[in-house]
Amino acid sequence: MTEPPAPPPLLNLPEAATGQLDARVVALTHYLPPYMARVHYHLTQHIRDFRVLLSVEQEPNRQFGNTWDGLSVAVQKSWMLRRPWKHGSGFKDELYVHFPYDTLSQLRRMEPDIVFSYELGFRSLTSALYCKTHRKKLAICVCVSEHTEQGRGVLRHLLRRVLLKMADAVTYNGPSCWKYLKRFGVPDRKLYHFPYATSDLFRYTGPIERRPAADHRLLCIGQLTERKGVLPLLEQLASYCSARPNQRVEIDFVGTGNLEPTMRGLELPRNLHMQLLGHMSYDALSQAMSRAGILIFPTLADEWGLVVNEAFQAGMPVIGSAYAQASTTLIRDGENGWLYHPDQPNQLWQKLDQLFATESERLMQMRREAQAAVQGITSARVAASAFAMLNQLQQNKRKR
Repeated sequence: MTEPPAPPPLLNLPEAATGQLDARVVALTHYLPPYMARVHYHLTQHIRDFRVLLSVEQEPNRQFGNTWDGLSVAVQKSWMLRRPWKHGSGFKDELYVHFPYDTLSQLRRMEPDIVFSYELGFRSLTSALYCKTHRKKLAICVCVSEHTEQGRGVLRHLLRRVLLKMADAVTYNGPSCWKYLKRFGVPDRKLYHFPYATSDLFRYTGPIERRPAADHRLLCIGQLTERKGVLPLLEQLASYCSARPNQRVEIDFVGTGNLEPTMRGLELPRNLHMQLLGHMSYDALSQAMSRAGILIFPTLADEWGLVVNEAFQAGMPVIGSAYAQASTTLIRDGENGWLYHPDQPNQLWQKLDQLFATESERLMQMRREAQAAVQGITSARVAASAFAMLNQLQQNKRKR
């Protein structure tokens, strides 16, 4: 049977949430990154009682600071396990797995009308048991891609099938996630689009124009870890520069991670200039973006990749990994950026040749195209999409 095509991934988001939902909603997630916190903040403006339960204040490898302003947040009693993750494509990464063991007691105390649980694990399993026994509505937020889920075990597959069947609504973050959910037979009536949006606290304050010296300057934002592909990127850039000694390449890295000492110790060709800038606040990140012309995103596996949204908002074309859903969803090759496979070095060489052959006037047009691609994807509009789902669940509950 031919698989039906995915719906348009980033179209038809509501302009804004309207009205008020007379219900108590509890959202459960691991921690609150800034982009998620702002979506929740906008939701609180339209729901009588909206509360957030977190497994931890923040995972050890994050440096967000406090993101809870304007929200009703509580941290659960939870166990956190660190476990290695070896992806089918070969890289290794460290995962944090959370077991918030007081979920049932917290939900019994709060008595929500709707539970909105993130991910397809222990948190959602206990939420599903509560909703089943108390006749409440359950929405599950799923943020995956087909590539990130390669090699998952049979038990996890069975658990996901059970959870998706128990859920009254399921969100998807992009077309690859939608296709993954359809493999489990999730009907269209249960599916709601819930994409990633740049936090509305992030404001790019620089000009869309770049100085000629910055037109082709590369910027890489993300953790300096194996999964993010930063080491293969540097090695490929070094090979490229060695083969093209007259081509100067400049790249800045924003982020921290265990590969930083290795990156600092690499011997690079003279025409490859690298800076490691460490962690940056939003204001400092905006300044770094104004000094560079192109974002390069070499990840080996990302279920989305919010840096693509952020770069587009700043008017930066992106050379983006095809192993990130943000790249395959937002990038139109040759129009607002370039797609490539980071584990195939010859592809990066081709994209770099195309970049350096692109004149400033054409790059300026690509910047405008980049900004236009994310203009309608805001925290408020994503919250409006989630509000529409929650409102529908509450109406269905009343009808029943």
